[in-house]
Amino acid sequence: MNARLGTFKYFLECYFNVSANYDELTLIIKEFNSGENTKYRKQLYTELSLIEQQEDWDMIREFVRKHGGRKMDEERLKWFIHELQYGIEVS
Repeated sequence: MNARLGTFKYFLECYFNVSANYDELTLIIKEFNSGENTKYRKQLYTELSLIEQQEDWDMIREFVRKHGGRKMDEERLKWFIHELQYGIEVS
């Protein structure tokens, strides 16, 4: 599944990297929505849906640690994915 998460990786590395705080997530999502075209917003939404469907939280935890520099437990990961998915504008 890692190969299919390129936009999620981009979001972690460029928008929600280690310098960002969790309380800034809503603002960061708004920045992503305004700074990226619809194609990339739809790609991220699709990748987030895949993450939720697969429910491989150990793999996602490692992916987020590697590409975002963050350690999240399963509950935090689910919250994070949910917030992203419902904040991304796909139209």
